Amino acid sequence: MQKLYANQLAAQLTQGLAPCYLVFGEEPLQKFEAVEEIRLAAKQQGFLERISFSADAQFDWQALQNELSAMSLFAERRLIELELVPAKAPAGMNEQLKLLVNQLHNDIVLVIHGSRSHSEVSKLAWFKQLQAQAVQIPIYPLDERQQRQWLQQRAQQLKVQLTSDAVQLLQQHCAGNLLAARQELEKLALTHPTERVDAELFSRFLADHSSYNVFQLIDAVLIGDSAEAMHRLKRLLEQDTEPVMIAWQLQKELLQLRQLSLAAQNGNLNEQFKQLAIWPKRQPLYQQAIKRLTVRWLDYVLQELAAFDRHYKAGQLSDPLLALAHLVTLFCHPLARTFSLQQAYD
Repeated sequence: MQKLYANQLAAQLTQGLAPCYLVFGEEPLQKFEAVEEIRLAAKQQGFLERISFSADAQFDWQALQNELSAMSLFAERRLIELELVPAKAPAGMNEQLKLLVNQLHNDIVLVIHGSRSHSEVSKLAWFKQLQAQAVQIPIYPLDERQQRQWLQQRAQQLKVQLTSDAVQLLQQHCAGNLLAARQELEKLALTHPTERVDAELFSRFLADHSSYNVFQLIDAVLIGDSAEAMHRLKRLLEQDTEPVMIAWQLQKELLQLRQLSLAAQNGNLNEQFKQLAIWPKRQPLYQQAIKRLTVRWLDYVLQELAAFDRHYKAGQLSDPLLALAHLVTLFCHPLARTFSLQQAYD
């Protein structure tokens, strides 16, 4: 029927409700707000009763079937929500979902939502059967440019006046966590409704809600942004990411960079990119890194990583943050002299 981004949903809802909405994606706030928009539009358009189901392995599918088939002259039109809880559908769920396409009617709006990626769930047979009558709303994580745009738009909606450095600070502290960013902006709307907020004022009460994965740390390391890399490293460890996982990913990238450096010297860099399955969009990150890091330096950092691994596995690592910060600094800045690595093991 139609495929929309989350920021296009409001316009569609004003034109009339679709029989079914399929809202899937890994970014929780955008998914929640999309479902909230549908709820509000349904209420405004006469679907006054809302019934919510959460489908897990023990879900009673007959209860959903009863609601879908309950039509009466006296029944209110209903919004029926079905959240698919498990990351992977248990046996029988897909077959039950296939039955829904024949049960849509004018007295209901059916919203099916979940945290699985849209690209994954859209390949399933039940989804393909429903999509002819449904509006699809894929929810994607925002990249850094999109996050900044989202923060600026949300600040404007709340009439919060942020300077550019305050937006940058908010983006850094709430990276990957739009819900935390929304909460901070809502607090600002209450506490500073008419005041122009700069980074200095903002930093007085702003908590760090940023959420990163190891790959985002690698991005900062590849471009040599040591300040951002340190921030992401600190947050990863606060999120209980295993130090050995971070070290393993650093080693993987160093080995890839070594291969790329040698390939660049031999004039076959593009071929090496293909062999390593590094997408064109990410290739500039690696090109920056191989210009900054010689093969000799890469070998030295690999030796330091090997020392980290030995001490970690032997239970001799007293300060994982200090040791990993040393490795990240070496990765970002060749010839950097941070401290003797032995300090982290004493």
